Amino acid sequence: MLPTINEVDNLRILLPMLRNYLVDYDWFVVVVDDGSTDGTQDVVTEFAKVTNRAELIERGIRLGLGGAIKAGMRACLEKGARSIVVMDADLQHPPDVVPNLVNAVLRDGMDLAIASRYVRGGGIVGWSFSRLAISKGATYMARLLMPWTRNIRDPVSGFFAVNANKLEDVINRLSDSSGYKLILELLTLMHARYGDSLSVVEVPYVFRNRFYGTSKLGINELINYILLVFRLSNYSVLKYLVSLIIGSIIGYFTFTALSGVSPIAGNIISIELSLITVITIYQLLMGIKPRIQYYAKYHLIKYIAVSIKLLLYTIPVPALIVLIVSGIVQLLMTLRVITINPAIMHLL
Repeated sequence: MLPTINEVDNLRILLPMLRNYLVDYDWFVVVVDDGSTDGTQDVVTEFAKVTNRAELIERGIRLGLGGAIKAGMRACLEKGARSIVVMDADLQHPPDVVPNLVNAVLRDGMDLAIASRYVRGGGIVGWSFSRLAISKGATYMARLLMPWTRNIRDPVSGFFAVNANKLEDVINRLSDSSGYKLILELLTLMHARYGDSLSVVEVPYVFRNRFYGTSKLGINELINYILLVFRLSNYSVLKYLVSLIIGSIIGYFTFTALSGVSPIAGNIISIELSLITVITIYQLLMGIKPRIQYYAKYHLIKYIAVSIKLLLYTIPVPALIVLIVSGIVQLLMTLRVITINPAIMHLL
């Protein structure tokens, strides 16, 4: 399925290419258009008349990419598709990769086949350093906050094929707001539904700049992406920060109350009470049953952060930088060792 807004020139190239590459398959193209004004609809309609293998869904106005993809996937399911490929219509997703994605699902039995820029054989051509940095940052953010994506090199790809039967089980729970990174929500819901039995493979491809038209990616999409990752990860970063603030306050008042009696005892007790408070509140906020192993791991993390802080104090580094660095290390290690289960947050 192809979501479109003003892609007339690209579709004139893409649709015939898809027909050529899929000649050995029983295929169909669903185009969901959100109010194009350049004749995009006419190109699809003409292609449908010639091939009888295309359908145009016109929504009239921009209602969001996530909703467009859902509408297209629903149409594919209604037509009895066994494998559904989602790709951009701007030729940044090469059509010659489509058969590889389809084969991975239909022939190899994969539940999800993701076209990946970051596996061997994949790559990116024509990007500036800043755009590549944003893409890499988005990828690492997802892999850090969503543990079920850590084995996937490109979990934010917008080019993928999904087993129709598995999609049918979760499509009603997909939101319209997931936009360019709907794959993240799909991965989360499918992992919550199928757990470790979910089979995912990455297929290499080279991403190139669009041939015609302008990119629809803007600051709003970046903000929506960050909010999406926070939501899918059950706001783990924010909940950890809340836990840390509460634990720090309790530790401070404990130290203040006991320091007049015994400064050493007050310091030790306040630190331990702060640690226990932080990790207990964090687990409860995340819906995780408190476990002794997490208390032990968090103690280790805390003392590693303290060691880093003491090490940085031995060199001429501003105190603020020391606190920031040790705090980030502590946060990243905590998110890595306390595993989040998507089934807890996204029960089906």
